[in-house]
Amino acid sequence: MRLQAIFSSVIQWLKTTEMFARPSKQLPGKWQLFEYYTEKSGELIHVKESQLKQQDIFWEIEFNENGDFIQQTNAPSGFMENAEANQWNLSKNYITFLHPADFRKNEEFQFAVEKGNLKLLKKDFTGKIELFGFFRKLELQTNK
Repeated sequence: MRLQAIFSSVIQWLKTTEMFARPSKQLPGKWQLFEYYTEKSGELIHVKESQLKQQDIFWEIEFNENGDFIQQTNAPSGFMENAEANQWNLSKNYITFLHPADFRKNEEFQFAVEKGNLKLLKKDFTGKIELFGFFRKLELQTNK
């Protein structure tokens, strides 16, 4: 009986410890792009945070626990073809941004959450990197 209580305590601790939290549990919230790679015309381009700030380019994405998805961007060529996506879904290490009316317009990315950063990877049918983006979680601002 005591062993079962200790085991239950350890399981509860594992579930609440961020280090062991599954990426899907860490995903809800607002994220801001701070660095990315893209492969255009056969050349890999690396855009750093300082370049994004200098060019005043941003992309913010928000994942709500109920499956809603919101994005705001001023990037010249949107990173997501489907700006109408308003729902998201997870399957293993893939996140799908769902088009409200046409499943053929869904956008799929590989994702990982490591060291508090979200990584999104999308490749085209030839294997070229369309986007490998790094996002930082934005803290909720409270009005005081």
